[in-house]
Amino acid sequence: MNQSLYQYILGIADNSLILGQRMGELCGHGPSLETDIACTNISLDLFGQVRSYFQYAADVLGDKTEDDIAFLRKIREYKNVLLVEQPN
Repeated sequence: MNQSLYQYILGIADNSLILGQRMGELCGHGPSLETDIACTNISLDLFGQVRSYFQYAADVLGDKTEDDIAFLRKIREYKNVLLVEQPN
């Protein structure tokens, strides 16, 4: 059960992580200043969600920290949907 919950949380977190990075790429390219700031704020909100998900995943798993999950995984261990990886 814990492993299934961990994988589910990781999938949601990785989707938010990649989507936040993609939204961050739009910073400075918006048609107006308000749009640009809005995209940047959405990106920061997504990163905040990712941090919460990683903390929860670390609590569920028990033997890893939030930083281990964020920085010590190999590429194939990411569980995001490929749609969020598509270029803007």
